Amino acid sequence: MDLGPLNVLTLKDIVYKRLLSAIVSGRLPPGRQVTISQLADEFGVSLMPVREALRKLEAGNFISIQKNRRIAINKLSARDLNELLEIRLNLELMAAKKAVKNCRDETIATLTRLMDEVKSSEDSEEFLEKNKQFHHSIYKKADMPILQEIIEGLWDRLSPYLHVYVSETPDYKILKIRYHEGILQGVKERDSRKVCKWLALDLKKAAALVSCVLSREHESERIEEVPKK
Repeated sequence: MDLGPLNVLTLKDIVYKRLLSAIVSGRLPPGRQVTISQLADEFGVSLMPVREALRKLEAGNFISIQKNRRIAINKLSARDLNELLEIRLNLELMAAKKAVKNCRDETIATLTRLMDEVKSSEDSEEFLEKNKQFHHSIYKKADMPILQEIIEGLWDRLSPYLHVYVSETPDYKILKIRYHEGILQGVKERDSRKVCKWLALDLKKAAALVSCVLSREHESERIEEVPKK
């Protein structure tokens, strides 16, 4: 069976990963518009790998290509947000429930360390990265890689809005830590009900915060649309 040699990442893969990272981290925020030539100049590459990367991002519903050929970073609607929350609650609670029975002392030590790093984080990007590591360290123990891959994709859809909110609201860390402490205590006690209780509160709060961002954006757009006298 001749499958051929493995290739290193192609240029289009690198451009795709860089663009996805920029969108997920909020550096290319929802609603922002750019052109293919702007992106090619930014990366110092030709138009072809950018076009190929954009097709993949469009298939993942991260961007839309406008009639004028400008690329717009997609926004979430309130309906999208509600659907995402419902799906996340089902999948992440499933993963957590299955993970608890597999969590050993080394997992608890990892979660405790990440809790400390969340508390001591000094900027929004570090805080959100440690927050993500905390959650996914639990989900990984469910030993369901396909489920974890799906969960990670859902996180990417929500992440830009969390970056917007957290960067504007330093007090958010206080709420997040309280939920994490409840989750961690449930893991220590091998109590899946307690873990799921605090995890559900955490996910619902995150959705509520994103809803605040969406409401502000909608209000801002409504004001801009009001014709001047």
